[in-house]
Amino acid sequence: MGEDEGAQQSHSIMDGSDGSASNECFKHHPDERTMSPGAPEFSKPDPDDEVETNPLLDDDLDPNKADEDDDDALAAGPPIDIFSMAYIGYLPQYFAVGVINQGLPSMIYGVFLGYLNVPSHIYITGLTVVSMPWTFKFFFGMLSDCVPILKLRRKPYICIGWTICCGMMLALAFTPLPDPYYCRDTEGKYITHSAENVPAKACNEDAASSGGKFAVMMMFAIFGMVIADVAADGMTVEIARREPRSSRGYTQTSAYLTRSIGQACAVALIAFCMNGYEYSGTFSWTLSFNQICGILAVPPALMVPLSWFGINEEQVPDEHRDTFEQYGTKVWELLTGRAMFSVLVYQFCTPVVSSISTTAGGHVKMEWAGVKNLQNQLFTLFGLLLFAWGLWLVRKHFLHSSWRGMMLITSAVLIAIDAPFVFLTIFDVVRNQYFYLGETVLIEIPAAANFVVSTFVIVEMAADGTEGIVYGMLTTAHNLGHPLGRAIANQLYRLFQPSLSKKDAYIEDTAHFRKVVAWSFALSYLFAIASLLFLFFLPNQKKDTQNRKKLWGHSEVYAYTAVVTLALAMMYGLTVNFLAMSKDTMCLTFAGGDGCDNEDD
Repeated sequence: MGEDEGAQQSHSIMDGSDGSASNECFKHHPDERTMSPGAPEFSKPDPDDEVETNPLLDDDLDPNKADEDDDDALAAGPPIDIFSMAYIGYLPQYFAVGVINQGLPSMIYGVFLGYLNVPSHIYITGLTVVSMPWTFKFFFGMLSDCVPILKLRRKPYICIGWTICCGMMLALAFTPLPDPYYCRDTEGKYITHSAENVPAKACNEDAASSGGKFAVMMMFAIFGMVIADVAADGMTVEIARREPRSSRGYTQTSAYLTRSIGQACAVALIAFCMNGYEYSGTFSWTLSFNQICGILAVPPALMVPLSWFGINEEQVPDEHRDTFEQYGTKVWELLTGRAMFSVLVYQFCTPVVSSISTTAGGHVKMEWAGVKNLQNQLFTLFGLLLFAWGLWLVRKHFLHSSWRGMMLITSAVLIAIDAPFVFLTIFDVVRNQYFYLGETVLIEIPAAANFVVSTFVIVEMAADGTEGIVYGMLTTAHNLGHPLGRAIANQLYRLFQPSLSKKDAYIEDTAHFRKVVAWSFALSYLFAIASLLFLFFLPNQKKDTQNRKKLWGHSEVYAYTAVVTLALAMMYGLTVNFLAMSKDTMCLTFAGGDGCDNEDD
């Protein structure tokens, strides 16, 4: 909660969030049988319909009380078998996404905090920047929808995206790191202390300001991956909308299970092959950063032919292709809906507020808890396995449970689990890497439920002919929230003194500084609790969502408010985060730094 996962959770929808991320929702355009070339039509309310009440926990959501129309699919067409030969290249998309989306952030811990010794706010901002391409998911989706290549919307963009990703990974493989920040002893270990609680002098001070270049290169690798993911996700929504209500969500959770396997493979690679002393590991040998990047270039390279020959996609006639004008009309019409605006508020505001987390997490983890790279990755691996199990639990037992109830309960559990581990470490009651990492495992099951709920609501908001637009808008709104929250956090936690970003303060470890760090974590938890207030904008379940779409009204005020807010958020978040990555501007107070020599305070 207060750690580096505040910036990049592998399970996040960004990553994708992720938490992944972080986080990794879907973008889809319907097939020609369901596509409407014009603006979407909104059904008028039937006076005989009753509006479903929206309590936080609704007893009527018991699956045994499902209505007779529970087996109705949201789109025409028979269910699609994702394990058939015609779709043999579908699930591997998510495996490759898991490898890249988890592998790159996993390297940042050892490289940025260990090898380069960047300030902690730069480390967390680097995680945010790497996942920033998810912010542009809507625009990638619009391009895929409106500009088919060879009359195909999906496969060409999938192949282009993986080609870009592979190229950037190869570029990283051939770009050497600078010399490390600290000097090394005869065994190759870093000399970080000249005496107890006394920081050692650096051998290469410039290393601390060199992380931005590598974060931006990683960002472009994720950029290519997101292009491929956006196109692949379109198929996921189409498949999911053909599922009956009683089992809707099966395809999504299957895709995320596959992605989790890819994440696990990436974590295992980093844990055992990049665990040398130079990356804050415990082995005397290691593969280098460049060698790991070369290995990670392999899955994107393999995905190009597998995607082209292993996915069945019908050509789209020109008359079924949206123009940009038609696309814009659909977007505006959807944005005027109160039901859509309500979900947009939830998708955007929740990550903004919850991402205002302390910048101290990285150094608390490395300096006070003493977490080494191997243990960090192994616990992440175990956590991913539990996360996958959590996805299975949701698919098996909680598809019909209250979304609000699940989000409230799981969020409260996340905070309750995280806080004791953090505060006991800060005040030196227990400083042990295995103790500290225990919470990263315990939070995975509730995190899985929290994550899946955020994706289910998007499928229900989509209508025939608008699937891609709905997914693009809602995921873009969510993905914009994290960079904005991170930008605000960098500026807010800069006010805590001594600086939360400087490693030397953690090495000196004074009683006063412990209290400063503890208050920063307490403020992080307060923001996490405050983000739950936006649950009232979230529908309670599938039926509630459909009733909102049918009965709630429209106004252009909603559209203007959404467009202006999201545009300002994008400009502000991108500006602050990229300033923090630049060697010349990362010291600016506006970017979360302690101030440059020539800056007027």
